[in-house]
Amino acid sequence: MDLVIIEQRMHYLFRFIISAVLLCGLQAKEEILKDKQGMDCFVYLPDALDPAVTYQLVVGVHGAGGKGNGAAGLKDWAKRGDVIVIGPSFETKGERPYQNGDGIHAEKLIDLFETLKKSYKLRDRMFLHGFSGGCQFTHRFTMLHPKLVCGLSAHSGGSWATDGFGEISNAAKDIPFVISCGEKDTAKSFPEALYTRLEWYGRFAQEMEKRKFCYLGATWPNVGHSICEGAWDQMKQCFQIATGLPGASATEQVAISPTWKNLDPELSKAAATTAPKPAADEAKRDALLQAAFQKAAAENVPDERLIAFMKQHPPVSWKGKAGSGKLLVQCERAALAWHQAAKSKGLWNEVNRRQFAEFTAGLDLKTE
Repeated sequence: MDLVIIEQRMHYLFRFIISAVLLCGLQAKEEILKDKQGMDCFVYLPDALDPAVTYQLVVGVHGAGGKGNGAAGLKDWAKRGDVIVIGPSFETKGERPYQNGDGIHAEKLIDLFETLKKSYKLRDRMFLHGFSGGCQFTHRFTMLHPKLVCGLSAHSGGSWATDGFGEISNAAKDIPFVISCGEKDTAKSFPEALYTRLEWYGRFAQEMEKRKFCYLGATWPNVGHSICEGAWDQMKQCFQIATGLPGASATEQVAISPTWKNLDPELSKAAATTAPKPAADEAKRDALLQAAFQKAAAENVPDERLIAFMKQHPPVSWKGKAGSGKLLVQCERAALAWHQAAKSKGLWNEVNRRQFAEFTAGLDLKTE
């Protein structure tokens, strides 16, 4: 079989397996981390952390006067199994409130990110979401620290980074943004505000258009100062484009709107790819296994892909098949590394012991 075809099949298979196995049976659990100001950052984790997975950090920022519990409505996203969600708490009052997206508030989000990296395998960039005051913080933080952000969802801000209330940085123009405001959100958020929320959203959107930012913008009929289903759909699209992970769940993608502005065609194409379906019959499964055997015979497959493969196809179900020898050896290596990583990180608990026993069935392993 042509190696290019094998590579395509294996890539297709592993993308499905990784997302599917992460979703099954997971629940979010809450922990509280104290930040450098002594305030609570709420951390939402899958019930079972997999040391082979590199997680996407998702940050949900509360509105003015709130705090981080619930992560601005995103806490249940941790149930997906491929993300870790945090809800930091910020000070709303004072001369430099968090809505400015800078100073101590920006510093502590960066510090939280670095602190979490010491305990969990995280991707290099965060995905940010905020409504109202959270919108103000997240879009300004992104302009100031574009190398730390992969995508931004910002809605109904009381002010935007125009007219002297922050600056738009061209360094952020390739980051996918989704922005919106309700068409009945026509009040000013503070007495000195230059515009209503809806008017200021319009000014910011015009600047994004003028500077050719990658963005999707919308106003919502009959919506006041609240986040609506359309804004949530925007957020999921942005997450899918920014991360390459499905937007609806760990296995279900969302449709990408054709009205995105300045979206890289390759990103658009990749984001719109339909998630693969599992093999429907034994013949298709055998074809997938044969592709896996040939892949392992040609090169060393990364451990995280091997673990995902075993979770879908435990070795006990294929170890006797012709051509499986090199894949079996590589799976044994990956399993031992997974076991060692779980122990060294204090994750060798009952849940992971049971999971390990299930996906290594058929391997001849010697572990404590």
